[in-house]
Amino acid sequence: MSNLHSDNSIPFAAQFQSIAHWLAVKGWSEAAGGNMSIRIDAPTGLPETTFIALPVPVPHLAGKALVVTGSGTRCRDIAREPDPSLGLYKIGASGEDYCWLAGNKKPTMELPAHCAIHNTLAEYRPKDIAILHTHPANLIALCHWPDFTNGTEISNRILSLQSEARLHLPEGVGFVEHELPGSLILGLKSAEQVKQHQLVLWQYHGCLATGSSLDHAFDSLEIFDKCAEIFWKLKAAGIDPKGIAEDTIKETLQFFGQLDRYPKQ
Repeated sequence: MSNLHSDNSIPFAAQFQSIAHWLAVKGWSEAAGGNMSIRIDAPTGLPETTFIALPVPVPHLAGKALVVTGSGTRCRDIAREPDPSLGLYKIGASGEDYCWLAGNKKPTMELPAHCAIHNTLAEYRPKDIAILHTHPANLIALCHWPDFTNGTEISNRILSLQSEARLHLPEGVGFVEHELPGSLILGLKSAEQVKQHQLVLWQYHGCLATGSSLDHAFDSLEIFDKCAEIFWKLKAAGIDPKGIAEDTIKETLQFFGQLDRYPKQ
């Protein structure tokens, strides 16, 4: 039997719908900007279509499936009616190809990138099954600040501006220098970053968030965006923020049992 919903809707459609609503409300998903996916066990009982070769093998996804937003779909539309914008795709048994199973037949152009990142998550962080990519202005603006050219500097400066930020993101934020949007190299570089980071800032482009659900990924984005908002507010007021002292951050992480996840400086 198929494990699609009883009304044949796409799995996790309600979660996509909820997050798409908030992305649109926050203005993080202009036009058709951004995309989302969730990794699931492949449904049974659905006919398989022609398999298409992937540009890179993803052995840890073999036999799995992805629910992916379609190319050109808008979050404001997904928030109203999610199913037409969501496609269900199965990864072949070899991990070298995929086929369409149900829903939208035109996946986001970043499908190979999503596959590469999910492959790494399945190997290193298997509980994290969701990927969310979107375009928060506060975060993109950080990429234009001359001092912010790597994840360590961004993490130390920005995540030190709110007392709980580093508690939620103890490993800090990953960073990938600008690459062609939708390119495989962007996905491969991001896949390397998500071995350690829930969030990866794409220079001049946006942010990639991962988590155990789309809601969890969105939570991390909100925390990072709030810290960036504080940074820009202080800059606008003529204040150069120094942030919370590292010793204080470590004390907080130690109290909550998260210090081992804080990278050595």
